[in-house]
Amino acid sequence: MIIYTTKEYIQSQESLDAKIAAIEALIDAMLLNTIDTIDDSGTMSYSMDDGQMKVTTAYRSASEITKGILALEKLLHIYINRRDGSITVLRGKLNC
Repeated sequence: MIIYTTKEYIQSQESLDAKIAAIEALIDAMLLNTIDTIDDSGTMSYSMDDGQMKVTTAYRSASEITKGILALEKLLHIYINRRDGSITVLRGKLNC
């Protein structure tokens, strides 16, 4: 079993779709572990095992996990925009 950091885990994915799926799996694991940190004040860690590799990260508080989730969500949207492109729609004041 190989243990990766979050960065190494995302970098190890070859396609944009695989990177998006990996980020979504990390976000899900972090959200589930946030529940555990609500009652605890010590260092919390989460790990995710997809059968081929294991990712382990430690945080000191629920707010650090929340910051990590927000950072991963921003990264997720960057990869989605790379895959699908992005569109900006400009509307006039009268067309709302």
